[in-house]
Amino acid sequence: MLAALLLALLAQQLPSHVDKVDEKIVVERILVDARVVVGNGEPVTGLTPANFTVRIDGKPARVMSADWIPETAAARELADVDKPPVEVNHTLDIQPPRGRLFILFYQTDLAREGVRLAGQMQMNQQVDALLGMLEPDDRVAVFSFDSHLKFRLDFTDDRSRLSGAMQEAVLMNEPNTPPIVPSPSLAARLTRDALLKVGKPEDALILIANALRPIPGPKSLLFIGYGLGRFGRGGARMELNYPIARTALEAARVSVFTLDFTQADHHSLETNLGKVAEDTGGFYAKTNMFPKVAIERLHNTLAGHYELEVRKPDDLRRGTHTIEVSVDRRNAEVYARTTYIDRD
Repeated sequence: MLAALLLALLAQQLPSHVDKVDEKIVVERILVDARVVVGNGEPVTGLTPANFTVRIDGKPARVMSADWIPETAAARELADVDKPPVEVNHTLDIQPPRGRLFILFYQTDLAREGVRLAGQMQMNQQVDALLGMLEPDDRVAVFSFDSHLKFRLDFTDDRSRLSGAMQEAVLMNEPNTPPIVPSPSLAARLTRDALLKVGKPEDALILIANALRPIPGPKSLLFIGYGLGRFGRGGARMELNYPIARTALEAARVSVFTLDFTQADHHSLETNLGKVAEDTGGFYAKTNMFPKVAIERLHNTLAGHYELEVRKPDDLRRGTHTIEVSVDRRNAEVYARTTYIDRD
């Protein structure tokens, strides 16, 4: 009886409430690079989050911020923004490089078909125009692809070296190992064996994107070529590994701008060139008639971009999602990636 009374007394003294466990709600935000242009690529500036509409899997997503990032001296002057000073990195985090990063990817036809070879030779006459787009702090890497991927030049601002590598991309020679350059550099992540194993341009995009991924900030890949995928009974189809290439490009923040040099008004593989550009936030342009117009459009479009911070809808399952970005400006085009994959 005494033991029972003691237990009853202790039970009365125990707290009747149960401590609540604090729940932590994580709001996932997505960074989307978006270029808004009119006409022949002239950028639209002065937009705010209210001007953008973003949908993820068809559901409205809140745009938390929309920062305009001018990327050329002319764009900074128009935006009345001084060039940011170089920041000293006091942490272990890698800082984004100054200037823009470009990757020139030349697709050289093994069969040497006339409509393709003539187009590539015509683009070789535009080397000075392409180099004329560059700002002093910009860096360019050069690749070519024929039977396999060839690494012709690591990131550099040396215009003499760039001109030589761009001109030689039409050749099927085996280039020498590119000179060592300071960061950012791709050389450490591109072994000769890996380059030799790349048998399709989609595989080349995967390898290049994975090498670019550790380098922070957006990058622009200029795909100067004639096609992707293959043509069959059902029309032009991407290779089965294209979704992997698209995912790798997204993870590395790479936008692909395709310059189709095929000397024809229409051809079977052009659709897929347009698709890789649309999927990654770039554009597709033909160069068979007016290559300088295509380069001018490229120059205008790359003058700046918006960095959108978007709040992902809470009720979406993890996985791959579609992204649609639009603006309330008449006749404006928006170039932004079309997918987002949740990161663990």
